[in-house]
Amino acid sequence: MATGGPELLPNLIIAGVSKGGTTSLFRYLAQHPDICPSTIKEVRYFEPVRYGEPLGPIESYARHFGHCTGQRYRMEATPSYFGGGRPVATAMHDSLDDDARVLVCLREPVQRCWSWYQFVRGRGRIPKAMGFETYLDACEELHSAGLDGRRENQPYSGLLGGCYDEWLQAWQELFGERLHVLFFDDLVADPRSAVVATLRWLAVDERAAADFRYTVENRSVQYRSRPVLEAALFLNRRAEQFFARHGGLKRVLRSAYHVVNRDPATEVLPPAARDRLAAFYAPHNAGLAAALRSAGIGDVPDWLARSTGQK
Repeated sequence: MATGGPELLPNLIIAGVSKGGTTSLFRYLAQHPDICPSTIKEVRYFEPVRYGEPLGPIESYARHFGHCTGQRYRMEATPSYFGGGRPVATAMHDSLDDDARVLVCLREPVQRCWSWYQFVRGRGRIPKAMGFETYLDACEELHSAGLDGRRENQPYSGLLGGCYDEWLQAWQELFGERLHVLFFDDLVADPRSAVVATLRWLAVDERAAADFRYTVENRSVQYRSRPVLEAALFLNRRAEQFFARHGGLKRVLRSAYHVVNRDPATEVLPPAARDRLAAFYAPHNAGLAAALRSAGIGDVPDWLARSTGQK
């Protein structure tokens, strides 16, 4: 049960996963008249629990929803929540109202890892010269030592981030039918249909989805100039709430940044790395498929169907 004013706390959380389409999903749903988005997309209130740290004052969380005016849902999206597993799910379950709902969007883990690498590299969080195989070596070493879940090693959580089976059960147990799993594949192939299915689950008017803007958000790009990158990141941090209210201006500025500082070099996932990751994730995908089947979710994308021998 929520404390500290449940009317000011969210009851719709997009909890994961990183590089799984959460930014686009947040922007799509925020266009619905019955859904009020937080002042910033990633509030990160429950994230400290993932690292064994205490939560901040609940009032600080509520401030991100003080502008809401009676909409049925108050929504935020912090994709690192899902990988926090039972501790984060428990903290969320105990802090929010009994009708709070959780959304998780899962992406094929090999591609998710590749996208995460491009993201942290494009943000200057790992050396730009670090190749993907070298990056995987670092991730694997930390994963084998059980250290890739630490806050300081977050840029190297590329492998860990796709081990969905390790966390799903806790979320299922705590939220039951108030947990909705969708797939990145569906969100990309037909965003409107994916959004309509989500709105049906939320029991709000799905007809509004016909007028939504379905633009892709948060694509990872590589930079040419590190100082220009740092200036852009600084501006984004300082003006995050302003940009949340003026999405059109942010899109214009993002396009201008890409013209000025995007590295035009084309990169592809190396086949050897793809095979290496596929072998690593095979048992995790099998475990995920089994957990979804037990929850009555049988309509899964090809990458999961293959793990069960289905087509």
